[in-house]
Amino acid sequence: MKSVSVDPAILPYAQELRFAGVVCDLITNSFELRALLSQLSHVEKCEPGNRFSMRVVVNESSFDPIEEPHFRGLRHVVTASFGTGNIFIFDVLRRTLSASISRVAATDLRFWREKLIPISLGVLGAAMGLVPMHCACLERSGDGLLIAGLSGAGKSTLSVALAQNGFSYVSDDWTYMSRHQSSLVAFGTSAPVKLLPDATNHFPSLTSYCPQKSMNGELAYEVDIADAFSVRIERACEPRWVIFLERILDFKVEFASVASSKARNYLNSSVERLPTELYEASVMRDLTLEMVSRLPCWLLRYGGTPQVAAEYLVEFVANQTREIFA
Repeated sequence: MKSVSVDPAILPYAQELRFAGVVCDLITNSFELRALLSQLSHVEKCEPGNRFSMRVVVNESSFDPIEEPHFRGLRHVVTASFGTGNIFIFDVLRRTLSASISRVAATDLRFWREKLIPISLGVLGAAMGLVPMHCACLERSGDGLLIAGLSGAGKSTLSVALAQNGFSYVSDDWTYMSRHQSSLVAFGTSAPVKLLPDATNHFPSLTSYCPQKSMNGELAYEVDIADAFSVRIERACEPRWVIFLERILDFKVEFASVASSKARNYLNSSVERLPTELYEASVMRDLTLEMVSRLPCWLLRYGGTPQVAAEYLVEFVANQTREIFA
């Protein structure tokens, strides 16, 4: 593996970027990379401490391709390699990302949007009060709906069906939670929605796209949800409800209240353990998860199409909203 040596004197291009409520201080030797990452930056509320630095050296003479990712971790340091010419080193304790990459990686917008930015938030987020949660998030009239569940439960197909039924799409596979003053904020990134090949049974328009091998090795459709389904996108919202999704064989839809203690146990089991050096980050994450678990939580068990489940869920949320303001 190549070593990464970063000398600030050779990095003349600087830019403040914002992703999912976090400020990123980019320093690089590549004007093209700065312009590319500026396309992915969004104006968002950010807490003062939600900040990390990204120092990237682009080898302009290297055209090494982006290959399958390999990760290694030792305590608070994580290394990600996408081939020998694209090396990323994350130091969670110092909130830094140092990288040496090829010109190919520096000019690939999809690579940064779909892989590197989400990975960076996932690895470094804990040190900035940002909690990556394995759930989808939808928004309606400012109110957020978190949809959690085991892999294969149908979070993505239900998210698309809800987005086609009046909700705005925030995120699919990962949602980034942060505490802003006394409330929670859920952030999404511009990562695509990921749908397994059998999703064409529910969304025939997917047949005009080609499934690709995703980062975890699955064959899936990874599409821009706005382009593929003409739905609205929101970057952030305040979550109001948590839905735990469970698929059943019977063609019916059932809702059941979930105690906050059970919700907390599930949330704790779905996040990675942090090293002892990140004690403060661990405390911040626990506070955020506690706030999420105290939201009204429900178990949704359904069989049949995601469109039918979405119709029931739209009515369910409308009833819950009426009760709040009654």
